[in-house]
Amino acid sequence: MEYLFEFILELIFDGSIEISKSVRVPKYIRYPLIALISLFFISVIGLIFFVGILSLKENILLGIFFILIGLFLFISSIIKFKKTYLNMK
Repeated sequence: MEYLFEFILELIFDGSIEISKSVRVPKYIRYPLIALISLFFISVIGLIFFVGILSLKENILLGIFFILIGLFLFISSIIKFKKTYLNMK
């Protein structure tokens, strides 16, 4: 059951990423998909930052590690977003 649930969610998520890249799909479908995908990634990166800030109280090195991972993911996601959606021709 777990594999079936994972397969369905992966199919929906990967399908929505591919649909949002296609210029043949109308804009009123693509833009909400781009917003949902961006919101998902922003929430995951925000959660990593939040865990990093909370873990600073317990272990400073671990907190800095999580914050650096969050910062790396944030910068790389901005670069990927620019390449994928803003430079589409």
